[in-house]
Amino acid sequence: MEDVNKNKPVCYDPARKKFIFYDEIVSGKENIIPLDTLSENDLKKLVIERHRTGPDYKVQAISGPPYSRDEVIQAIEQNEPFGLVTVAAEISYLKGLLISLGKNRDKTG
Repeated sequence: MEDVNKNKPVCYDPARKKFIFYDEIVSGKENIIPLDTLSENDLKKLVIERHRTGPDYKVQAISGPPYSRDEVIQAIEQNEPFGLVTVAAEISYLKGLLISLGKNRDKTG
């Protein structure tokens, strides 16, 4: 896994209000919380936290203005179209990552 992603949460436990990180899953300290079990609000929390803990950046859609990291977070919080697309893309990425983590952990553990 890329080092930049190791500092970002990969899932969220709403019962404990705890973000769960890659190394915690790999080490067996934490279990994978399936993203399909999270509410829309909890998914947004997870994606926002991933953006907050990552490096600053600029991103631009083909037909729109550039967004800073803080503007992306604001778009997510306000349910703007760009924010909704960002959440959907991030959740899709995380689902694949968590499936891979689960398979690798099953083989080693």
